[in-house]
Amino acid sequence: MWNILRFLSRIIVGATFLFSGFVKAVDPVGGAIKFHDYFQAFSMDWLIPLSMPASIALATLEFLIGAILLFNVFSKRIAVTAFYFMAFFTVLTLGLALFNPVTDCGCFGDALILTNWQTFWKNVIIMIFATILFLSRKQLKSPYAPLMQNVFLIVVLVYTVGISIYSIRHLPLVDFRPYSIGSNIPAGMTIPEDAPQPEYKTTFILEKNGTQKEFNEDNYPYQDTTWVFVDSKTKLISKGYTPPIHDFVLQHPENGNITDQLLGLRKPLLLAISPDISKVDKDHALKLAQLQQVSAEQDFPFYVVTSSTIDDAESFNDRNKTHFEFLQGDETNLKTIIRSNPGLLLIVNGTVAGKWHYNDLPKAADMKQPLSTALKQQQNNRTRMILLGHAFFIALLSIFILKTSKNKNQ
Repeated sequence: MWNILRFLSRIIVGATFLFSGFVKAVDPVGGAIKFHDYFQAFSMDWLIPLSMPASIALATLEFLIGAILLFNVFSKRIAVTAFYFMAFFTVLTLGLALFNPVTDCGCFGDALILTNWQTFWKNVIIMIFATILFLSRKQLKSPYAPLMQNVFLIVVLVYTVGISIYSIRHLPLVDFRPYSIGSNIPAGMTIPEDAPQPEYKTTFILEKNGTQKEFNEDNYPYQDTTWVFVDSKTKLISKGYTPPIHDFVLQHPENGNITDQLLGLRKPLLLAISPDISKVDKDHALKLAQLQQVSAEQDFPFYVVTSSTIDDAESFNDRNKTHFEFLQGDETNLKTIIRSNPGLLLIVNGTVAGKWHYNDLPKAADMKQPLSTALKQQQNNRTRMILLGHAFFIALLSIFILKTSKNKNQ
């Protein structure tokens, strides 16, 4: 019985850590943004420069713990690590649930959004299984020789860090956000007719004969006019349905909100996304200018979308001798759309058809056929994922072959 319980605990805790680490590793920029929010919420701004290293370190640690538990490597040590890790984050998420300084803890990145209370109770459940492993750690034994365990550790470490570095220099290998390629933006902003509506509870504070009392809509003294209104408080009980895309707004400095107009276009639309235009260097500005020229020749719109001020945008044009037409958008939303500053977005009929990191901006000549170029890019991304998966599988297979060979020779 205890053997079965230990086995199930190892699999459940390991799978949770592996999934959590992977979704963070493929989007380290998103993790850095979340760390930035945490440091600000806890008045630890001096740690903000460490946001990216912390994001990579957390993703790597979680993936390592998960892989090691699933493959039963370093069993005793990792049981202790998993226990203290879960103990720390269970206490942390309880604090987040009580005080709500950050609305989304980001424990599963953008792959699975949980409220702070959902995250806390999830941690409580995982903590139970981690405790079982911790208490029975002396009975845990790895079937692998120390050398094989060390090789396994190195392979997993290199693999996880490699995914994070690749995703920083390009785009996330797996895009869990609502702006992934193939997503229709207008559909993502639509609220179904039968969607749950937000619910509020209003409390009225009234005074009579020097005494204040709280009432709600059910017991409000409508007939007694001697009560005098003092104040009211409204509390959100249920958020209701929130569409996956709820803050996509493209603001033109002269024409105002032109979001619907652009999303309704029947021809390709290129948007260069730059949350902070001052951080775009001259080389990337030149590449974007070349893409803008091709867009004009092919008669489809090209805009640079930024959360910087119009004055900063005009200064950018003057400094780089460019003639970009700028739109303004929300900074947080722009960082959600694409993990690159600048990044390039191709939209056709309201659907995201292509996304490019500034390190992978397409050549201007290729964008004469933007859809064809976008399809080739998607195929290249799938090929990279397959190669990474095969490399990881081959490395693990080699470890087990070495182990098997060693056992036969003994």
